[in-house]
Amino acid sequence: MKNVVIAQSGGPTSVINNSLRGAIETFLSSGKIGKIYGARMGILGVLNEELVDITAQDPKQIKLLERTPSAGVIGSCRYKIKSQEDLERIVEVFKAHNVGYFLYCGGEDSMDTANKVSLLARERGLEVICVGIPKTIDNDLGGKLQEDGTFAICDHDPGYGSVARNTAINVLEANEENKASYTSDPVLVIGVMGRKMGFITASARLADPRREMPLLIILPEALSQDDYKSNLEYITEKVNEVLKAHKRCIIVIGEGVNVGDLGILKDSFGHAQFSAAEKSAEQVLANYLNGLDRKDEKGRARSRLVVSGIARYEKPGTRQRREIAYVSEVDLREAYEVGAYAAKLALNGETGYMATIRRIPGEKYQVEYSKIPLNVVANSAREFPKKWISENKVDVTDDFVKWAMPLIGGPLPEFANFKEIMAPKLCRDYIPAGLREQGA
Repeated sequence: MKNVVIAQSGGPTSVINNSLRGAIETFLSSGKIGKIYGARMGILGVLNEELVDITAQDPKQIKLLERTPSAGVIGSCRYKIKSQEDLERIVEVFKAHNVGYFLYCGGEDSMDTANKVSLLARERGLEVICVGIPKTIDNDLGGKLQEDGTFAICDHDPGYGSVARNTAINVLEANEENKASYTSDPVLVIGVMGRKMGFITASARLADPRREMPLLIILPEALSQDDYKSNLEYITEKVNEVLKAHKRCIIVIGEGVNVGDLGILKDSFGHAQFSAAEKSAEQVLANYLNGLDRKDEKGRARSRLVVSGIARYEKPGTRQRREIAYVSEVDLREAYEVGAYAAKLALNGETGYMATIRRIPGEKYQVEYSKIPLNVVANSAREFPKKWISENKVDVTDDFVKWAMPLIGGPLPEFANFKEIMAPKLCRDYIPAGLREQGA
């Protein structure tokens, strides 16, 4: 019987290992395969012939994959196949280990690698079935928005639902903090992951679908790609509008919003690595709102905020994509099922495909699992629909909320909300002494 190699590529997610589990359990129950190997550190594990024997593991460890976040079990990589020599090496290792099935879990670049391996195997007469498993928190693997409200190729990517839930809960918690501290910290700027794609940023609205919070959502696609100064000025204008109405403001900004040169590093695929940048979008924006670029003669910042106090910023960092505590049960289930479906494609001899998730149109949320040729999805990336960006450029529409809400699983936490039933004032009006100099 032929053996299996499974590998993971790119940034991890909180549910990536459940796709691995889905594939492993499907292969093991088939009785049609020999060994299952996990390539240590993605495709590099194949090139270096570092293959973890998964079939030799305790079954309990396979089960634990369901609730194990990130990709540390077998590892991942950001290595781009650029040479024929690398491809020939992959064929050599597969031949040596009697590999008949290769499953690669990742984004569009990973699907490109899987496609190249599939084509070369066919060219060399090597009987290797190559199948892709979708994964990306950015939700950028897939096609355009269709007339029926679903996306072509892959409606949504495993990993996105959990990071969207994580973001929404963070916004709910940040709102409670902002309500408590706005007299000194009226503005909180929260940076989220997503490179040039706004799906994660947009998920902040899922925390407040009724639009009751003083919340601004700034997607990379919404503002100018060239004029960062006008972007900063426009955001400041919108922030002050919210401050005048609510005295406080929460801003969720995508890491790829153009706010000037951030000193960004890039990986081997040419993708920006914002988590390793010299500066971050939320930091630059908070500094601008606080007026650090226009200090007075005494070196004091001259704030651009229309209320007293400062803008703070926070960068949740890569914890957004790895936390299991905020996992979406829908995302977890679908990650398993799409991994299992990929294994079924392989066992049926269907090579050169990626397993995909299709949403069934209708009011009730339902999906089905299908396949798409690797050459269709390789190196393709969808765009956040422009019609889902609000007219004021600092929010998203209800159509996005309707599409995304089912992906984050069960209800979000509900926090206490006191009505402002105040005791009658019995004393004279009074301005705290420390606030009189500020003109409060």
